[in-house]
Amino acid sequence: MSIQETIQAAAAGDHRAFAAIVEQYRQMVWRVALRMLGDPDEAEDAVQETFIRAWKALPGFDRRYSPATWLGTIAARLCCDILRKRSAHRKFETDVVWTNARERAEDPESGSLARELEARLRRVIQTLSPMQRTAFVLHEIEQLPFEEVRRATGWSAVQLKSNLYLARQKVRKALEKEL
Repeated sequence: MSIQETIQAAAAGDHRAFAAIVEQYRQMVWRVALRMLGDPDEAEDAVQETFIRAWKALPGFDRRYSPATWLGTIAARLCCDILRKRSAHRKFETDVVWTNARERAEDPESGSLARELEARLRRVIQTLSPMQRTAFVLHEIEQLPFEEVRRATGWSAVQLKSNLYLARQKVRKALEKEL
């Protein structure tokens, strides 16, 4: 069954079809939530809430978007709401290790360097505004196409470009400062 057929079945109330969607996209949603929130427990809560919202919104799913974009958008908006509720100056834990760099590392030395860079990047991302973080995580980290991020967030092209530009500048400056 194709993903579109699975979504259609889930929209019709098929719980097993929805479970298949959750299984397929859970890790992607968790990565978005973790990168935006910086806390694994909050990320896990956000994943659950994302799929609850997705279940409720399934009948209105716009088939022009990929399920990854749709779920990533729900997660990103939810995380933005959570971030807005937080104190602007709250410090985030940085002991969560992203798995992407570890999987790419071929030897212990490059793995160590990749983990160190990843930790730095995590710290920097947490300093971005919610909009900059959303743009950076969805486009640069999750590598969603620009147009999909723009449509998913509801931002104009100028808003997305501006937030991406500012996020990239802040990340670049912060990483150069640390090196």
